[in-house]
Amino acid sequence: MIGIDFRDTIIIRQSINKGTKVIETPLKKANWQGEEFKQYQAERLKLAGDLMIMSAKGTSMIKLSKMKKSKTVNIKGHYITTRRGTDRVRL
Repeated sequence: MIGIDFRDTIIIRQSINKGTKVIETPLKKANWQGEEFKQYQAERLKLAGDLMIMSAKGTSMIKLSKMKKSKTVNIKGHYITTRRGTDRVRL
């Protein structure tokens, strides 16, 4: 017996041009989270160069190269609160 991957068969209908046209495309992998997305964003920032970023309600400017890079935290072993704060679940 051969298995079927349903992600290949799902079709997304999108409205474009102010709703006047509908196109159908296959389902694509989401690319907005995780390490791959972080690497993609880092590559885009390298292409942009050393930009100036406004901060503190627009009163000061910081160079992009001087900004601190955030680290991804491993959440394994941490607790989250559920059910109106009465229960804890360990990740």
